[in-house]
Amino acid sequence: MHPIALFTFMPSVAFLHTHVLVVVLFLLFFAVKAILLLFNKRETLDKVRSKTKIVDMILGTLILVTGGYLLFLYSGGIPTYLIVKIVLVLLAIPLGIVGIKRENKVLTVLTLFIFLYVYGVAETNSLTMSKDEPSVAPISHTTTETPETDATETSVPGPNQSGAAQQEIIDAMNETQLANAKAIYTQVCATCHGEDGAKGLGGAALLTQSQLTLNDRINVIENGRGLMPGFGDQLTPQEAEALAAYTITLKK
Repeated sequence: MHPIALFTFMPSVAFLHTHVLVVVLFLLFFAVKAILLLFNKRETLDKVRSKTKIVDMILGTLILVTGGYLLFLYSGGIPTYLIVKIVLVLLAIPLGIVGIKRENKVLTVLTLFIFLYVYGVAETNSLTMSKDEPSVAPISHTTTETPETDATETSVPGPNQSGAAQQEIIDAMNETQLANAKAIYTQVCATCHGEDGAKGLGGAALLTQSQLTLNDRINVIENGRGLMPGFGDQLTPQEAEALAAYTITLKK
């Protein structure tokens, strides 16, 4: 694996972490003010508003900046859930400002629900807030295959196959290939997907549940998807294939 892969990936990961952090902080501050308003603690609300006014402006700006940058990095066409999320955020921010400023409980509660819904959509990449991963159409690519590669591809487990079929993929890889694939995964994938494939940071696919075939996984690794950049320029075809096979072993 070329060392530049890690440095290519780190900016998007840093912005993703920052975006998630500022969104959570913004939600916490807004939730506190919403609760104070709902319980008619207006004096306390005024004090909190005056102390957090600048912080709210900074967090709101950071949400837009980091979100805009992540959108710029997005690979492929922008999915419907992301468009809806952006529209709702642009709607909720002014609604929340007006609701708190005018002490309008209806607008404030509505804004709170919108923010919570948007956060759920962002974490699941789904308008229904379901973690089930949508199917992805294969992207055409060319790679040099060996007889072992063909055997591995024919052993790719489908949704209803047992763990024995997954084990065949591991058996087709020698110890060196498996160790190299695990090292690459730990270096550039574990931050968002987790060591066990179940982290799902910022809507990253849950590899413990993913139904993608080996070819689909290779396509995603080489070409990227969503906020995940493509590593086709940094990995050899054999490394991409071994990494894809390794991710299948994480499926429960």
